[in-house]
Amino acid sequence: MKYLDHDFLDSSRCPIHSCNTTCRVSDTFNDPALELLCYQSFCMSSSDDQNDINHHRVEIEGLVYANQPNNVKIWEIDLYCRADDCSSPEIFKELREQINIQIGTLAALFSETHDPTVPQRRCYDCSCNNQPTCPCDRTTIMNADSTYCLLMREDYGQEHWITLGHISPDSTTVHVRDLPYIHLEESIFYNENRGRWDTVTNMAAYGCDWDLCNHPSLLNSLPNTFDMRLPESWLNTNIRGSGQPVRDCHECPDAPQCGTSDFLDASRCPIRSCNTTCYVLDTFDDPATDELCYQSYCARPGDEDYDAEIYQVDIEGILYLYKQPRDVELWEVDIYCRADDCSRPEIFKEVSN
Repeated sequence: MKYLDHDFLDSSRCPIHSCNTTCRVSDTFNDPALELLCYQSFCMSSSDDQNDINHHRVEIEGLVYANQPNNVKIWEIDLYCRADDCSSPEIFKELREQINIQIGTLAALFSETHDPTVPQRRCYDCSCNNQPTCPCDRTTIMNADSTYCLLMREDYGQEHWITLGHISPDSTTVHVRDLPYIHLEESIFYNENRGRWDTVTNMAAYGCDWDLCNHPSLLNSLPNTFDMRLPESWLNTNIRGSGQPVRDCHECPDAPQCGTSDFLDASRCPIRSCNTTCYVLDTFDDPATDELCYQSYCARPGDEDYDAEIYQVDIEGILYLYKQPRDVELWEVDIYCRADDCSRPEIFKEVSN
């Protein structure tokens, strides 16, 4: 097999020989964009030729996509021929120019069938990586009782991902209680180089429950729907601290401890001295029942995400668009702090207020 250019074919790699049986010529790979093909040719053995009753034929593989039913892509061509010089590599180009493709009835094959008694939801369904926009013509149908449409953008450093598709109401860390909604994850961090607190949006998601409501044109609006900010004076006092080398940090690294915001058994997370960063995680919060699950520990230099200079608050919030008043509910709050007693369970209530 030889990788060749349509306009330059080194015939010395496939020298011409006399053949008294059938010549088999294969276009095993073809990339029209680069004009590259993989070409193979040989004279069939007498035994193979005798067992083959069709000595003169052309075998063609074609592919048609449902979203482009009039565009047939030729995958592979195999020729079985006995004409003089029928194994010329140029024959594939000639064949593509001469071929007549007739599109038949595709509706029956490409129709999306479903149980008419079950309500269906159609959503745009695509994913893109590091693209400024995410053009999407693909749509899919799923059960409307168990899924809704999602439009999500994630940004971490120089990488960003865009996802359009279906999602289950129970696939998120907190149960979604209403649709449509906007869900944001933001990081408020102290920028040592600039000497100030900055905010970045790590993730923005839009969930909705009518056909094709997650249109990609909505992407640019997502990060600007609402902001979650904290006063710099509060951040300096409760997150950054006064610069003391040691601080008190509640220590329960193995598992979250759960209770209400008014009563959390502190004995399950005893206070320890900490000379690094204190990680404080609000791993679960149910505003309806006032229950939270809390975890705190002093970072160890060997931890995978250890950062000796980090001062940061990560906040996840959800805004239900049809709910009045339009209050943002906090889903999860993660705190990376060096202020004294910054791991107190009450700090999450302070953040919310």
